[in-house]
Amino acid sequence: MIKKVSIYDMDGTLVSSLARYKTMIREDGKEVIDLAHWRANSFKAFDDTLLPLAEQYQRELLDKEVYVIIATARVMADEDFRFLREKLGFPDYLISRKENDTTSGGLLKIRGLQKFFNLKNFQDAEFTFFEDNVQYLKDICDFFQIKGVYIPSQQGH
Repeated sequence: MIKKVSIYDMDGTLVSSLARYKTMIREDGKEVIDLAHWRANSFKAFDDTLLPLAEQYQRELLDKEVYVIIATARVMADEDFRFLREKLGFPDYLISRKENDTTSGGLLKIRGLQKFFNLKNFQDAEFTFFEDNVQYLKDICDFFQIKGVYIPSQQGH
């Protein structure tokens, strides 16, 4: 029986991808991730490193009472899947961005998570969302009325 559902963002939460991360200032003055730079360096994904929360994630993967989800705005490519397979571990379920999808990260994650709140197996489970982007955290936790844990990082844009 599933008692707990842990939802993890990937970059800045479980994984440091700072070596290929860069921000830029938009015309409106807001600092955002430089997606062109990110995509141009996606081949370096296997060089990302684990952050401290990855230990909890890996323990929960072994616990049959915990259902583990990664909800990332990454477009997953071969090196990302290799990283999951060889370093982090595959979640029970993965939500990621499809190529050319420009949906906001918060909405992308909400859409990917919605079905879990209607499934009988998850009706009595405690949901917790771990995220380094304050706006995504607020949007998702408010939408589903679940517990959120803010993970400070340099990648939460």
